[in-house]
Amino acid sequence: MDVGTDSKGRPDPHHHSYSPNFDCVAASSFCQEMDVVSFPAIRLYEKDGPTTRYRGPRKASTIEAFMKRALRPSVQDITEQQQLDDFLTSDDYVFLAQLHSDDESLDARFRNLAEEYSDRYSFGVASSSDASSSGIWCYNNVDESEHTATDLDDANSLKKLVDLCTAEVIPQLTRRNELTHLSSGRSLVFYLYKTEAQREAYTKNLKGTAQRYAEFLTFVTVDSNEYPDMARNLGIRSTGGLAVQNVHNGQVFPFKGDITSPSEIDQFIVAISEGRAQPWDGTFDEGHDEL
Repeated sequence: MDVGTDSKGRPDPHHHSYSPNFDCVAASSFCQEMDVVSFPAIRLYEKDGPTTRYRGPRKASTIEAFMKRALRPSVQDITEQQQLDDFLTSDDYVFLAQLHSDDESLDARFRNLAEEYSDRYSFGVASSSDASSSGIWCYNNVDESEHTATDLDDANSLKKLVDLCTAEVIPQLTRRNELTHLSSGRSLVFYLYKTEAQREAYTKNLKGTAQRYAEFLTFVTVDSNEYPDMARNLGIRSTGGLAVQNVHNGQVFPFKGDITSPSEIDQFIVAISEGRAQPWDGTFDEGHDEL
């Protein structure tokens, strides 16, 4: 974005002229003030209002969803059945509170939660004097799952619901979350991809396998463009591939089968666990292209 300059010649984010890009190399001090730690960084500046940081993947569909949330109130008040039906499928992650009309404390807690997370998820409230008790649900439309908040008297119950509902079966490894995944204590199954279509097909195909091994393995997808050196470190092609890494001893097991076959990947994981698969020796086969 073209943010203009202030009286001292520094970039001014409140300037009224905007364009698609802002060059952090040309104005590094401004980017430091804005806490830009990776590129591209996206911020929403509201006139005379707050600044919202975009935290999602760098793809058009999720950025569009972010902008749609920004145009809505942080909590949508739902009064009709059709409105409810539309709301429940309006976003990847939807939080719904069915509140008794006199449950003011829970209503306040839910709205505070929405203020914190409304840039990433959608929140709605359906008040009812007929409800015998209040309840809060989360609908994960990515994995087609539903979760309910338990022990609503617990001050942390709503945050626990957010963590539970929005935990991806196969998350994308990014600079922001890599430490969390790399220090989980579970061995990692890396899938390196070049295109978003490849990532989407893989996560859809391997979701069941990842769920089965979730106690012992963390499946992650990796954008080869963001991590250009990872393919060589894992012994797989620079164009993409899959490898398992034992985080305890550092051993790496490149997968040479059909990535589109969950059964082959399942057999590969079993072979590693039973000691029948040999770890990578650091050399490339003739079929591998070196970076």
